[in-house]
Amino acid sequence: MLKEPKISLIIPAYNEEKRLNKFLRDVIHYYERHQNQIREIIIVDDGSTDQTKTIPDRLKKSGIPMRVLSHKVNLGKGAAVKTGVSASRGNYIVFMDADGATPIGELPKMINALASHDIAVGNRWLPGAVTQRHSALRRLSGWSYRTYMRLFHLGKVDTMCGFKGYRRHVAVDLFHRLQEPRWLFDTEIAYRAVRRQYSVANVPIRWTSQDGSKLSTWTLIKSAFRIWPLIRRIKKQERKINQS
Repeated sequence: MLKEPKISLIIPAYNEEKRLNKFLRDVIHYYERHQNQIREIIIVDDGSTDQTKTIPDRLKKSGIPMRVLSHKVNLGKGAAVKTGVSASRGNYIVFMDADGATPIGELPKMINALASHDIAVGNRWLPGAVTQRHSALRRLSGWSYRTYMRLFHLGKVDTMCGFKGYRRHVAVDLFHRLQEPRWLFDTEIAYRAVRRQYSVANVPIRWTSQDGSKLSTWTLIKSAFRIWPLIRRIKKQERKINQS
């Protein structure tokens, strides 16, 4: 058990009024039983047009260290996580998807992994992982995507899993120069981490596919074609940094 609060828990949310309510209730309940683990809960409302940003106020209880940061317009999940990282104060920074696909009860796995690694990544494909309601089409597209990611030395990392943690100085370093504000931010951060030789722990997790996913198979396919240009931009940026 941790002797003092360590975790800044970041929850990016865009039009999640139908799913955030239940997950945030679970997070609050978890905090009440494990206050030594979580220092703060940061919800980043990414320009929602529904009632997403009002949910934390409705659920907030006295003593719960929870706050909402808001984007005026939708900037993308990567931009939302970056906003949370910039505002965080914990020694460890963890982000989780607002749909609750990964239950908050998996957080101790992240804490244990970060005790000995710079980065911890939830992994739905490793032995020991438990996935539910994962369609055959999504499994096939996931396998294809992972195979493709081997070209960038990222085949072992579940880049699209919405449960990742970082030691504070690592998160600040990686997100400081983030170029991709939307779905591919995970790939960019993972690629930068490999280039900078940060240690990465792959953590098998429990994960349940939730209704209302915003990441369609078609979006995944289109994103794959954008990886090469993104990698080239990252290499160009880092060459300039090294030369300065």
